[in-house]
Amino acid sequence: MYVCVCNAVTEDDVRGCMAEGGCRTTREVKSACGMKPGCGSCTKRLSAMVSEYRTASELVDALTGGPLPLEIVDPASEPVTVTEAAELPLAVAEAAGLPVAVAEAAGLPLAAAQPAAQDRATTAA
Repeated sequence: MYVCVCNAVTEDDVRGCMAEGGCRTTREVKSACGMKPGCGSCTKRLSAMVSEYRTASELVDALTGGPLPLEIVDPASEPVTVTEAAELPLAVAEAAGLPVAVAEAAGLPLAAAQPAAQDRATTAA
């Protein structure tokens, strides 16, 4: 549905600017979407969409403890192929945070992977 007929800006355009472009205000959305001054009938709907998005983002951050800082993410120093990952011992795969499917691909029984997951749940509690 169009938010701004004068500039042919849709709801999807506005949501995309907020989600991917990091726009947090009506002014930022208008600028990112290339909205020029027109009749002004879109301002109320646009303000409501920005408010809804910000409220939802703040709620998610409150429930999850906020967005993770980028330095917490630890990318692999060297890329690992699926074949190489499948050849890793189960303990190494678990330490690297690889899914159980990798353990299965390596021929390790699923039962061997489950107790370690249960141990993690016990120690986390």
